[in-house]
Amino acid sequence: MILPEHEAKELLEKAQVPIVPTRIIDSLQDAADAAEQMGYPLVLKLSSSRYSHKTEVGGVFLNLEDQSAVARAYDELIRLRQKLHGEAAIIVEPMAPPGAEFYIGVQRHDGFGLVISLGLGGVFLELFKDVSFRLLPARRSDFCEMLNELKTWPKLRKGFRNLPPVGDDHLIDLMDKVAGLSLAREDIVEMDMNPVMAYADRALVVDARIVTSG
Repeated sequence: MILPEHEAKELLEKAQVPIVPTRIIDSLQDAADAAEQMGYPLVLKLSSSRYSHKTEVGGVFLNLEDQSAVARAYDELIRLRQKLHGEAAIIVEPMAPPGAEFYIGVQRHDGFGLVISLGLGGVFLELFKDVSFRLLPARRSDFCEMLNELKTWPKLRKGFRNLPPVGDDHLIDLMDKVAGLSLAREDIVEMDMNPVMAYADRALVVDARIVTSG
């Protein structure tokens, strides 16, 4: 079973994995209340168990700078929900500031158990395939080695062009919590967190896909 994004993030948050604040909205007033609390720019998304790749169906609206932009995006998502999946939720979250994008994944294999992967995230995951792997359980030193195995890590760590430097401890902490959740929940078959935004002082999950056996 594929969890919709908001449920996947709830599961991560309960495991103390840092995520972008995410809220379900059922009206424009809900969106206005979220904007007052979160501030602009905002992101609106369709959160559906049927469509985990939301951008492919037009289910993501980024960099919404004001109330009118939010209203237009909300109306479009209402129409999309009616067309694709009536039980889907509409969620709002603050637009994460620019940072280095990583991918963290976990897969449960019949032959050798849980495997955690770390790579360059966003659209660059499939383009460069800069990824490292470890069997779980693993230690913090293993996660540190995974970072250092990435070809792009030396430049990203120091800050590349307009991107801020990346604090490795925050990424390692996040990986450690993801690994702990995977080991504690035998029903988790697969997890994909992409992108994970990494900064000098934090790392947080922006989008997540979790598959369970239940």
